[in-house]
Amino acid sequence: MNTRPSVSLQITKTRHIICKAHINGVACQLLLDTGASSSCIHSKLQEQFKLRSKGDPFDAAGASKGKMEAILTRKSKLQLGRHEAGKLSFVLLDLTHINSTLSSQGASAIDGIIGADFLKKNKAVIDYRMRKLWL
Repeated sequence: MNTRPSVSLQITKTRHIICKAHINGVACQLLLDTGASSSCIHSKLQEQFKLRSKGDPFDAAGASKGKMEAILTRKSKLQLGRHEAGKLSFVLLDLTHINSTLSSQGASAIDGIIGADFLKKNKAVIDYRMRKLWL
């Protein structure tokens, strides 16, 4: 039996994997993306999640075409399910294009993305059949 903390996952109508979380005590929905190098939050939600920026804006590349302006945040408290996941710096990105696509396909909007930076650091294991994220 696995004694590591686990987080319940949900599969959306678009077949994406999401989990419920809290950033600085504020509830959110995050998409799990093993192909995303960095965890990010929709830039329009910076104040809602009490995220403080750190450094200057930079260009980021993603699944969408072209470059996007991004900014790194100071480390913030992250809780996944009931698991205190510690502190994590997020990249603030405009996720409007992602949420528009999700909405057009009947799925709920997301607040951000959990990327490979978090998954690697926490030695995460995704159990697709059981819909669990083990940390």
